[in-house]
Amino acid sequence: MAPPPPHTVRGTHQFEVVGYSLIRGLAAGEFVRSGTFVAGGHRWSVRFYPGGFSPPHRAHVSAFVKLMGNGLPAWARFELRLLDRATGLARTVRRMARPVLFDCSVHHKKCKGKRGAREFMLRSELEASPYLRGDRLTVECVLDVVVAGGEAAALFQHRMPPSDLAKHMGELLDKQDHADIAFDVRGEVFHGHKVVLAMRSPVFKAQLYGPMKEKETGCIVIDDMEPVVFKALLHFIYTDGLVLPGDLGGDGYKDMVLHLLEAADRYGMERLKLICESILCRTLDETSVATTLALADQHYCNALKDVCVQFMSLGLEG
Repeated sequence: MAPPPPHTVRGTHQFEVVGYSLIRGLAAGEFVRSGTFVAGGHRWSVRFYPGGFSPPHRAHVSAFVKLMGNGLPAWARFELRLLDRATGLARTVRRMARPVLFDCSVHHKKCKGKRGAREFMLRSELEASPYLRGDRLTVECVLDVVVAGGEAAALFQHRMPPSDLAKHMGELLDKQDHADIAFDVRGEVFHGHKVVLAMRSPVFKAQLYGPMKEKETGCIVIDDMEPVVFKALLHFIYTDGLVLPGDLGGDGYKDMVLHLLEAADRYGMERLKLICESILCRTLDETSVATTLALADQHYCNALKDVCVQFMSLGLEG
């Protein structure tokens, strides 16, 4: 009788690296380690090398997932991500689509029972990114551990690939293939596709195809929105992902989200509006609560408004 097909058990662990400035000077090969977590009956940990895995990789930070102990080997797919704590969104940096072997019995100490990325990210890129905030960053590890049916067969198991729709939609926007509409936003021109915009936004649908559509829709002028805000709005329309400039400081970041919330409300993008509300709720402080409350009231953001009122009633605004 043939053995049953393999199946996997998923485990997820978030490793929060606190005090990055204190460890960024570690030598190549030195690492900090997460706590141990269990997935698929095995114990694992995440290792982060701020000075790189070895001397040739000093310009990068490295990250690995490690099978703990000296027990049986394991087969697993893995994914290493960086988490933006402000938005809750994660960026996949290293992903192994098919199961690979984690074996603690191999003789080479540096490779013993671990897999990952020696060139996980350029250190300069990480330090300028939104993933490093408040001197801390979060590395998320997702493991799919093969638990039955013969590990070797898992290598050849046909698996459904993850959706790449957002990737292709983003490329469509970036390359401007077959674009049939332009927007002049305070002198900066953006190109798009009417059908995509109309599908995602009821306001664009009415503007481009409805009975009240503008007579000339070859180029639409928008003079009451910053180009960087419109660019983020367009990216969300195409990919359903929120991407903000990485060079924004604390106040600039909040202002950007405030303006993006206004844009989301203006164009009927309810999901984007809720994401912006969630970010503003988490980043509320005494310097921004009054402005945020006024905006929440103006754009009917009831949950955000309630948080602002509670914040002020508790005297947290100073």
